[in-house]
Amino acid sequence: MIVKALIYGDSGSGKTHLSVEIAKAVDAVLIDCDEGAEPIIQKLKADNVMRLHGTPYTTFLSSLSTAVKTDKKMIIIDSLTEFMELAKRYIKEKAVRAGRFYLQGMHEKPIQDPDTFIVTWELTPSVYDKVRDVMRVINSAHKSFIVTYHPPTTRSQGQVNLFKEVVRLCDIVVLVSRDTVRIQKDRFFDRIGEMSSKEFVEYVRSLLVAEKLDEVSIWGSE
Repeated sequence: MIVKALIYGDSGSGKTHLSVEIAKAVDAVLIDCDEGAEPIIQKLKADNVMRLHGTPYTTFLSSLSTAVKTDKKMIIIDSLTEFMELAKRYIKEKAVRAGRFYLQGMHEKPIQDPDTFIVTWELTPSVYDKVRDVMRVINSAHKSFIVTYHPPTTRSQGQVNLFKEVVRLCDIVVLVSRDTVRIQKDRFFDRIGEMSSKEFVEYVRSLLVAEKLDEVSIWGSE
């Protein structure tokens, strides 16, 4: 079956570790946006994991294209939050080279001082749109996917709405905290609850290899 999952949690909560564990168990391709997966791959002896570089922005796009074309059944992106930072830097560099940027794609605004120019709220929608583009690509690739994410930390409605959009696209949404995985959405079995990271890895693996739900190792069952 095709599985679409979101793993979210604060920095240091174990998102990357869990992603590598899953990638090892299901032989997935992992796009590493912050270059933090390699030490964990070595620690877990996950030599079978196909790790692609996710930075800078243009490298990420190339890696995403490669991931979609591989015979791997699952794509893991760690993380969308880091990808947003890459997109921000790309938008800034592109605007500085041009000496101007466009508000809502229409109104031109010159850059007075390239050294102090930052991507402000006016350009944030462009960053969010690039995240949406990524989600559209993996959602239409006829593959399973997992994306990791830091929870929204501001009151920005745009950031909150983007997070909700990602949640809606996913079959499974989990909040990870160290070795505990809290299931907050499970479209397959319509249940919520807690499990260990090891149990979650097995649950995802069993979903991927199953052709129908009664073949799945249901988490929390005797």
